[in-house]
Amino acid sequence: MRITKPDGSRARQRDPSGLPTGTRPVRPERPGHKHGFLCILACLLFLPTSALTTWLIFAPCPHPLNGRDFSRVLLDRRGDILRVSLSSDHKYRIRTHLADIPPEAIDAVLRYEDRFFWHHPGINPLSLLRSAWGMATGGRRMGGSTITMQVVRLAHGLETGKLKDKLWQLLLALQLECHYSKTDILEAYFNLAPYGGNVEGLAAAAVCYFHKSPAQLTPAESAALMLVPQNPTRRRPSVQNTSFLQAVRRLHAAWHDQEESAPLRIYAPQDMPFAAPHVCAEILAQSTTDDRISTTIDPAAQHRLERHVARFAARHGAYGLNNGAALLLHWPSMEIRALVGSADFFNQTIEGQIDGTRTRRSPGSTLKPMIYALALEQGLIHPHSLLADTPRAFAGYEPENFDGAFRGPLSAAEALRASRNVPAIALAARLRHPNLYAFLRRAHVHFAAPEEHYGLSLVLGGAEVSMRELVGLYAMLANKGVWRPLRLRKDEAPTDPMPLLSPETAFITLTMLQAPDPDRLLRTQNGVFVPVRLKTGTSNGYRDAWALGQFGSYILAVWVGHFNNAANPLLVGGLTAAPLLLDMARDQAAHEAMHDPFAAPAPGLNVERVSVCSATGDLDTDLCPETIETWFIPGVSPLAPSGIFRPILVDKNTGLRACTPEEGRTETRIWEFWPSDLAAMFARAGIPKPPPPPFEQQCLRQLKATGKPPIIVQPREGLVYRKPTSGSGSTQIVLLAHAEADVQKLHWFVNGRYLGSCAPGEALLWHAPLGDAVVRVVDDAGRTALRTLRIRNAT
Repeated sequence: MRITKPDGSRARQRDPSGLPTGTRPVRPERPGHKHGFLCILACLLFLPTSALTTWLIFAPCPHPLNGRDFSRVLLDRRGDILRVSLSSDHKYRIRTHLADIPPEAIDAVLRYEDRFFWHHPGINPLSLLRSAWGMATGGRRMGGSTITMQVVRLAHGLETGKLKDKLWQLLLALQLECHYSKTDILEAYFNLAPYGGNVEGLAAAAVCYFHKSPAQLTPAESAALMLVPQNPTRRRPSVQNTSFLQAVRRLHAAWHDQEESAPLRIYAPQDMPFAAPHVCAEILAQSTTDDRISTTIDPAAQHRLERHVARFAARHGAYGLNNGAALLLHWPSMEIRALVGSADFFNQTIEGQIDGTRTRRSPGSTLKPMIYALALEQGLIHPHSLLADTPRAFAGYEPENFDGAFRGPLSAAEALRASRNVPAIALAARLRHPNLYAFLRRAHVHFAAPEEHYGLSLVLGGAEVSMRELVGLYAMLANKGVWRPLRLRKDEAPTDPMPLLSPETAFITLTMLQAPDPDRLLRTQNGVFVPVRLKTGTSNGYRDAWALGQFGSYILAVWVGHFNNAANPLLVGGLTAAPLLLDMARDQAAHEAMHDPFAAPAPGLNVERVSVCSATGDLDTDLCPETIETWFIPGVSPLAPSGIFRPILVDKNTGLRACTPEEGRTETRIWEFWPSDLAAMFARAGIPKPPPPPFEQQCLRQLKATGKPPIIVQPREGLVYRKPTSGSGSTQIVLLAHAEADVQKLHWFVNGRYLGSCAPGEALLWHAPLGDAVVRVVDDAGRTALRTLRIRNAT
C-alpha cells in the first residue's frame, strides 16, 4: 500500500544513505526542548507538596534504557543483516538512535500517538481528562498516555490499569521530563515500544516484519508499524491478522482519500534473517559489548557455497557422502568471504551445528606444498629437480603411495602435483632450520604433541589441523610468503605480518601446483581465463577428503567427511572434494571479474626462466638430448649435476671402456648412469637402461673411486634387530644395496670380515649373532657405504 503525508503530498525521496532529503531536523531547535521550566511549573500546579516537588527535581532518575540488554545484530560486508540475537530476557530488541529513524516515521508516530509531545511536560492534562470522562460516561475509551508516560510504563513494567501504578506513572513521567530531553525520551520510546510477541523497538520490528532497517522502511511500512504499540497483542503484523489489517485500512481512510495500491509484504517472526549460521554462532559466542558487528561475509558468495555443499550432500547422500564444509578467503585482505561449516546447520543426524572449518582433522597430503616450499627455500630443489619415487625405509618407516605403486624418477613439480609420498618424505627428511614441524608452528598451526610424536608421518597427515589453518598456509603462499591471520570481523585489529618464506619461493611453489589441465581453467565474468592451482588430500582410513586451491584473489578450501569420523572408500580428495571445489570456483569466477596475479612474477622478484635437462633437471644441458624451461632462484637453487648423463671412452675394437683417449682407437659416447633401483624400474616398464660396458683390464688398476657410493637398503637404519627366543644362537638379516649403473658386484663386510658378494639389487643373507656390528658394502670401483647394527634378544 502507498501512504502519503497527512497534507496529501508524497513522501520525499531518500538519498543513498536511506535518510530522506530536504526534511526538517529530527531534533528541532525550539523553546522547550528541555522542559525543566514546564516540569517545575507542573509540579507546583499539580503537586503542591514541597517534598514531592523536591523528589521530582533532585531525586536520581536513571535513563529508561539503563540496564536494558539489547540484541546483537550481525551484518554482512554490505551492511545487510545476517542474524539478530535474542537479548538476555529473550526479546528481539535492537539499539536504535533517533538519527537512524526517518523523520517521516517520527512525525507519523507523534501525530498518531502524542501530537503535543514537543509541548507538554510529560503528561497532557486535557488528554487525561478526556480519557477519564470517556470511561466515566461509558463512551468511547480513549488513551490519555503521552509518549513519556508510555516510556515510563515500559521502563518500569507498570500495570497502569491499577490506580496506584497509574499515579506512579504520572509522577515518573514528570520526573523523566525534568531530567532528560525530548529527543532522549523519544529515542527511548523507539527502543522500548512493543510490536507483538517478543519484538520490542522499531528497529527490531522493521527487521522482523519487513527484513529492513528503520531507514529503509517505506512510508507505508512505517505507518503500519506505528499502529502496533497501542495494542501489540491484537495488532501483531501479519497478512492473516484481520485486526491489524483493519487498523491499517482505518488509518488509510482517515489520512488519505485514495484506495490502497499495493499490499504490504510482511514476514513472520520465524522468518527472521538467519544467514551464515556457523559464522553467527561463533561471533555470538564471543564476549563482546558491541551491539552491531560487521562481518567480512559476502552474501552472494555465501549463498553460492551453501548451495553447492547442500546440493552435493543431496546428490551423494545415497553413497554415504552427506556432509562437507567450505571456506572462501580473499587473500589480499585475509577476509573470509564465505564459510559453510556443514551441509545443513539444522540436521542433527550429521551433527550439522559443528563447524567443519574449525574442527581438527587429518589433512592428508595438503601439507606437501609446504615441504616443497621449504626445499626450494633451502636450495635443495628447483621445480624440475630429479626425485626418486622408489621403495624406501626411513628409520623403520616404509611409506607407500596412495595407489600402491612407484613411478621411479620424476621432477619435483610432477611429484608434488601427483602427490607422491616417498619423494615428499625424502625431502622432509633433508629439511633443516626450519623443518616442517617448526615451520608449521611458526605459521600458528597448533599441535597436540611434540615433534617426536609425529616424526615423518607429519608429511602424510599424521597430525590434525583445521581448515582455517590450512587456508592460512595457502594464503601465505599467495601473499609472497608472509603469514597473516584470517579475518571474520571488519573491526578486527590487524596484527603484525610474519614473513615465513621468500617471495621467490612462494611464487614458484604456486606455479608448481598449476597443472596443464583445461578442466582447471575458469572463465571469469570479464571473459579472462584463470587457473586453479589445486592440491588434494586423503586421510588414512578414508575419513577425510580435502581440496585446496588458489584462483584469482581467492583461496578456496573444501572438506568432505563425517564429524563422527566414519570411513567411506569414496572419501578421496581427487574423487570427491576436488570436483566440488572446481564447481564452486567456476561459479565464483562467473560472477566476478578476475585476473591471474601469478601469471608472471611480480616486478623485482629474483627469479629466472632457465633451460634444464628434461630427464634430470641438470643446468648443464651439453650432454642432454632434450631440454625444458623451469623457474630458478639465482644464488639459492641447486647447481650440482645429477651425474646421470656422463661421457665415457669406449674402445672401438673391443667395446670396453678405456681409461685414456687414443686417436683412432677410442671414441666418446654419452651414457645414462641410472642407479640400480631406478634402472630396475625402467626395465619393468619396458624401457631398459643398459649398464655401461666394463673397463679394460689395464683401467681397473688405475680406476679411482669416483661417482656415488652404494646405497644400503637393508639392514634398515635406526632399528634394533631382535633374536627369536627359540632356535639357534643367530638371526638371519638381509643385506641389500643399490649402486651406480657401472657397478657389477657389491662386496659385503661385517666388522672387517668378508661375507660375500652379489649384484646390486640382489640380497645376501647373514646369520647375525647378538651384539653390535658394523656392516660395510664396497662396489667394484672401491666406493663404500657403512651401517651400524644392534642385535638383541627378544623380550
